[in-house]
Amino acid sequence: MSAMDEKLGEEFNREQAECLGVVGLWCGHPDRNARPSIRQAFQVLNLESTWPELPQKMPVPTYHIWPTSLSISSSRGSVTFSSCQAGR
Repeated sequence: MSAMDEKLGEEFNREQAECLGVVGLWCGHPDRNARPSIRQAFQVLNLESTWPELPQKMPVPTYHIWPTSLSISSSRGSVTFSSCQAGR
């Protein structure tokens, strides 16, 4: 409950607030295979399904390295983006 906006005071449903926090963490899980479908998330948010069991400590996120440049060609011309130009 420490994540709740202080401006709300006590004017919120604690169960719904806790559920929203859990679903948010579930949807943002670093392992994309551990994330829920949108249907699963809505079922939990609507209190129609049980909450997921989240790990006490989330795994460290890993990131895929994309190519440093991308070239796209067509009959109208070509576009090239480098990682520097794309803001990476």
